[in-house]
Amino acid sequence: MYVFFGSVLALACMAGLCCVVCLLYSKMLRPHSARGTMAVVWGVGAGEELEQRVRSLVWLQECGLLRCTVMIADVGLNEEGRALAARLAGRYPVLTLCTREELEQRMDKG
Repeated sequence: MYVFFGSVLALACMAGLCCVVCLLYSKMLRPHSARGTMAVVWGVGAGEELEQRVRSLVWLQECGLLRCTVMIADVGLNEEGRALAARLAGRYPVLTLCTREELEQRMDKG
């Protein structure tokens, strides 16, 4: 009986230690602050890969692995690409649409 409880206690301690190590490791890898950090997705043409790139960045934000402003910079989107970018901005409130000039102004400020 003591062997069983000892084994269960040892497994619980190992699981607790693994949780603490994972927590510390994730704290070490995550950025501390998002101030001044931007992830820019360049929008060109019809935005063929635009949705996949935005979705991956938003997913990282939702998981807590990415803390920054996500922006789509219109550097040559056609009507179809602009419509896609607008739909993405409506779907993901953390997403910001801007032109190349607006992006340059933001970078000059930061």
